[in-house]
Amino acid sequence: MNNLKRSLLFGITILVIVAAIIWEYYIQQWEAAQPDNGMSVMRVDLFVIYPLVITLVALSLYQLFRKK
Repeated sequence: MNNLKRSLLFGITILVIVAAIIWEYYIQQWEAAQPDNGMSVMRVDLFVIYPLVITLVALSLYQLFRKK
């Protein structure tokens, strides 16, 4: 059961990192298509994405390197 939780945590972490990279790619393309090259765009999505990625990476590293 513990291995299932760790595998699920690692899988979700990788999935979120890949999704964040894809999201950032498409947002950059969208900003470039704006009339002012995205200068007036306020990126509030980063208030969700960065804490989520940082938290998942920290939890994964803790699970990976903790002493048993």
